[in-house]
Amino acid sequence: MKVQLQPVYSRLAETVPEELRTRLPLGWRLSQHQVETYQALTEGDAEVIFNTALTGDGKSLAGQLPILVRGGVNYPILAMYPTNELIEDQQAQVERAIKTWNADVEYRWLNKAALDQAMAEDDYTRRGEALMRIIRNGDLVLTNPDIFHYVMHQFYTYPDDAPDRYAAPLAQKFSQLTFDEFHVFDVPQVISVLNALLFIQETSGIARPHKFLFLSATPSPLMRAYLERSGLRVKFIEGQYATHGEPAHWRRILNPVAVHFVAAQRAEDWIEQSADDVVLRFFLDRRPHAKGAIIVNSVGSALRIYHKLKPRFEAHGLSVALNIGLTSRHSRRASYEADLLVGTSTVDVGVDFRINFLLFESHSAGSFIQRLGRLGRHGDYQRGGRTFAFCDYVAYAVLPNWLIERLFNSQGESPAPLTAGAELDRQQFNEAIRSAFPPVAEFAQYAQTWGKFQSLKILFGLSRKTIREQYQQQRTTLQKRYEATFGVRLSSAIPQYKELAGQGSPLLEEALSFRGSSSLVCGVIDPSESWQADRFKVMDLLQAIANYELSYVSEEAFYRQVSQARLNPKAFQNQQPLGFFELGQPKEFQAYQFWLDKDLGHWSADQFGKAQAIKGLHVDASFPGCDEVNNRLSRRTLPALLCAGMHPLEMKRRLALPLLFPLYSFTSRDNVSGTIALERAALLLDARLRYHPLQCGGSAVIV
Repeated sequence: MKVQLQPVYSRLAETVPEELRTRLPLGWRLSQHQVETYQALTEGDAEVIFNTALTGDGKSLAGQLPILVRGGVNYPILAMYPTNELIEDQQAQVERAIKTWNADVEYRWLNKAALDQAMAEDDYTRRGEALMRIIRNGDLVLTNPDIFHYVMHQFYTYPDDAPDRYAAPLAQKFSQLTFDEFHVFDVPQVISVLNALLFIQETSGIARPHKFLFLSATPSPLMRAYLERSGLRVKFIEGQYATHGEPAHWRRILNPVAVHFVAAQRAEDWIEQSADDVVLRFFLDRRPHAKGAIIVNSVGSALRIYHKLKPRFEAHGLSVALNIGLTSRHSRRASYEADLLVGTSTVDVGVDFRINFLLFESHSAGSFIQRLGRLGRHGDYQRGGRTFAFCDYVAYAVLPNWLIERLFNSQGESPAPLTAGAELDRQQFNEAIRSAFPPVAEFAQYAQTWGKFQSLKILFGLSRKTIREQYQQQRTTLQKRYEATFGVRLSSAIPQYKELAGQGSPLLEEALSFRGSSSLVCGVIDPSESWQADRFKVMDLLQAIANYELSYVSEEAFYRQVSQARLNPKAFQNQQPLGFFELGQPKEFQAYQFWLDKDLGHWSADQFGKAQAIKGLHVDASFPGCDEVNNRLSRRTLPALLCAGMHPLEMKRRLALPLLFPLYSFTSRDNVSGTIALERAALLLDARLRYHPLQCGGSAVIV
């Protein structure tokens, strides 16, 4: 089945404010939404601006216009991106923009690696001080919301510090805070950011109001609901689009795309059958006017596809490169030059591809639209000083058969969302995709169960004796705003917070983190990397077991080689790896489950289906070094939720959980089996079960 997507044109601004018009580079035209964003950021009373323009329509530039026009001293910006991949992509874009606009802007890149480097260079003993050095020296700071979370929630402060030691200078430094591609985050991150924004607004104490800019083509309904209740003044800015238009008033932002729908459970199964006739043939027929990407849901699939296609392409002088979360920075950069890139979600968020071929899987309507949005953004690519134009754009969307049936077959009296051979615009197409994918849980109750502790942490910090008097009024007002925004009663949650904090509970640590913890990691040596320093990595233990042939390496040998590569062992030690391996060739997926060294037959219903601290876990799989790994793992206490008698897939179906929500099978010492969720997933599932009860074991239904 195939449909044809029409091109997309964005409306150009007919009038531009003088301050902006006089600074425009020669020959430049801005889209209407970019000018509206500039105006909302530099004038008016809106505090939160949401730009929902389509992928490829210059949302990032819209957010940078104030600093490019007014300069960094007059309009400093803290810009946050969800992945290091996107930060690197934006770094290159910012360098070009500063040069093109001849702007007086000093930019800095701030992430964990930059912090480590700053600490090493200037012999800092506190990460907060190293962080402030970077912030003080940059007008435009490109970072991630993780660091912002840890600053605003006071994780960098010491017990004797004023809780606002780093939060206050950060809030006072920047006129604008930008959150790019924010739709990729879930409810815990939404709560974290809104906590911080309300904190800044109530405590900054400066006359100049902050502007908070969110760039997202698909803001979640939950985010909208929180904003409506927050008291923040919000302005939504949309792009204006058409399928054709005069060059004087419209600019093409997306080229026409032929979308083929392929029925298969996994992309790698279909590629195995169609690698030569479809994938390779596309490149041979158009060579050298072809460049493409394959984006799949799992690391294992990407690895196997890469190794299957690489020799086939190389036999014809074509290159294939891998880009997954494990890929080093040098290899990621090189991957964009390859004829065909094979990657995962690390490349489908915001990265600006120059491709005319795309084959992709999707785990939701949002990921489908996001990944398809990588295609058709450019008319050519450059290589070796030459430019090669694209003549057409082709996508292959690999979906399970039942989903394709929902797209192309009528449901009762409702017509089919899509018709084979139809030509339609992007809005119609995106609506059809959203209607076919089943809705997934947003975990709206998370704020009432675990998200409330993030708000309390900020309030408790403002209650410490060093600033208690200074922030008395703001503390009272802030608590009321938190309660109104998230629908919680914080006073009643204080005893539970104090109890968990007094126990040093991993549940509270998990709830207070930004993305959640990662206890199941291992140190690996990756021989596929060309640079010696890039070969040493930390990766998810379960991904390593499931997808690679492994050779076990002793802890001493691993850190000896790390030191020989002139790397700091602490960067690995701080993540407490469970074991150490050298990666071999990818393999067919190896199943695994967890074994729990505990009897569960006597558990009551209120113990199952509830997040709690669990000790005694083992990975039940055959792999080198499993005894040593499990010895370490069994001694760790992890947040977990157990549901007896139910398979993970059944649990996902009944609770409308996302396809990639991490659930695993488990068996206990007394042979009770079922589903286990760990760490952040355990807290999210706990919130879901409190309001959508299931029989998870014991003698009664969860209430």
